[in-house]
Amino acid sequence: MARIKRPAQAPPEISQASTADIAFLLLIFFISTTVFEQEFGMQVLLPGLGGKSVKVKRDNVLTVRAGADGEIYVEDAPTALRELRGVLEGRLEANENLIISIETEGDAAYQRMIDVLDEVKAAGAERFSIKQFRG
Repeated sequence: MARIKRPAQAPPEISQASTADIAFLLLIFFISTTVFEQEFGMQVLLPGLGGKSVKVKRDNVLTVRAGADGEIYVEDAPTALRELRGVLEGRLEANENLIISIETEGDAAYQRMIDVLDEVKAAGAERFSIKQFRG
């Protein structure tokens, strides 16, 4: 019995012609359905270009300084970060016109200034200023 030879067939392949289109559509889908977390920062009112200088009584200003050594000073008295909120709350209760001046030495860690600013806001201070201290 003679065998019939069949012509050689190429193995079946999956068409890759639309692969780029599918990848592009998936990319668009994931970009458009992704929800990005919004960060809610601290609202700080900055002066405009035409801002005027205001004279403030020295009794109404409390200086909090973040030193380059990592220490925090309230009116030149060393204060621990965990005690800062209580000190500020007491001063704010005693003087409702108090403005807190946050001063940071040039070599101080940025995180230290943020820690002080967080404590100032947590103490309920609505009026504060931020500046770099060169001592």
